[in-house]
Amino acid sequence: MRSHAVRRVSRGLLGAGVLWLAGCATTPVPETRAVATPPVEWASGAPPGPVAAGWIADFGDPVLVQLVDEALAHNHDLQATAVSVEQAQAEARKAASAQVPMVGVNAGAQRAGDTESFVQSDTGVSLGIAWEADVWGRIRAGVSAGKAGVEAARADYAAARQSLAAQVGKAWFQAIEAQQQHTLAQESLANLHEILRIVQAQQHAGLASGLDLHLVQTDLGTTEARVQETATAQRDAVRSLELLLGRYPAAELQVRTELPAEPAPPPAGQPAELLARRPDLRAAEARVAAAFALARQARAARLPRISLTSAAGTASTALQALVLPIDSFWYIGVNLFQPLIDGGKLKADVAIADAKQTAALEQYAGKVLHACGEVEHSLDAEAGLRARSKGLQEAASEADQAYRLAMRRYQEGEAGLLDALQLQQRLLTIRQSLYHVELLQLTERINLHLALGGDFQ
Repeated sequence: MRSHAVRRVSRGLLGAGVLWLAGCATTPVPETRAVATPPVEWASGAPPGPVAAGWIADFGDPVLVQLVDEALAHNHDLQATAVSVEQAQAEARKAASAQVPMVGVNAGAQRAGDTESFVQSDTGVSLGIAWEADVWGRIRAGVSAGKAGVEAARADYAAARQSLAAQVGKAWFQAIEAQQQHTLAQESLANLHEILRIVQAQQHAGLASGLDLHLVQTDLGTTEARVQETATAQRDAVRSLELLLGRYPAAELQVRTELPAEPAPPPAGQPAELLARRPDLRAAEARVAAAFALARQARAARLPRISLTSAAGTASTALQALVLPIDSFWYIGVNLFQPLIDGGKLKADVAIADAKQTAALEQYAGKVLHACGEVEHSLDAEAGLRARSKGLQEAASEADQAYRLAMRRYQEGEAGLLDALQLQQRLLTIRQSLYHVELLQLTERINLHLALGGDFQ
């Protein structure tokens, strides 16, 4: 009679829980703003056509291709990012394990007696099974969040590979430009030594004053300092590249003497294609999916949990019962647990999950706009840098002719040395700016490829 009464009460509680759940399961998700829709075409203009892969090879530098491969194999930060993928996969397997019944074995023995002669031994072994019936989808939501976490980690790793290839390319070009600046300073120093020789010869002949000698020696001191400065900058640039490669920063890597020519402008595709192509946007999208799944999980956690348990085993006062069962038993049970008073913890968990869900959506929308902004900036910057480079090339040509003319007039006694020295410094400044702008062009091209999301391999 008692067992029938317990079953009637259990059925009543379960029915009440289902009715209560019907109202809670329809709780709406928090409202969020829509993600901004990218335009059909880029506002800054770009060559038509789909974005192509293999942009590292477009620079026509086989050494750069080798350096990128070396960095991918040995860069420690990238290896750490790869481990985070393994961690996310383990987390996903952990979440999925809740869908499988848990099986355990329990064995034990005890001995009891009184103060005189009565002694009793009890031994037993049992096999237990426990499984939660995922009626409300709490476990399934956790599994979905785990899978989304894996997708986000994989996309983060892909983004890290892209970023590392871009960093290596930039560092390689920066090291070359630093070498060019150092060579330029050395050439300027050599020219000044030649001017000093001319001034000393003219002074010996009585055709130059002490002022000319002081002017040349002043520029010599300044240029010698510039040579040392550029040498240090060149070594630092090489060390930065060596660190990216996973090498010891000994500044021993040999670099080219000239920057490669800027490749032709690449096709930029359409703005909407960034959503599927850029790995950082795919990672943000996966985190939105994970946030929605965790919000569903938090809501389901407020509902009753139904667990099924089963056990079977033996129990006897004889030790041999472990091998030859004498008394055996089994049972199956259904448990329902519904939190009634928790101090508002579960409700707060829902609020936290909703806030994270909204934040993930807003972050995704912001990343989409930021990604489009990166492409627009690079497209616009490339056009401006091409115009600057053309202007500096023309200026360098004119300044070189003016300097040669001033030196000839000085040697012929038709002009002072100060004009020639000023023109030499002007030519040096223009050539320094030209090398830097050429570096900026290559750097901006890498930024454009990175912004477009095309694979470097």
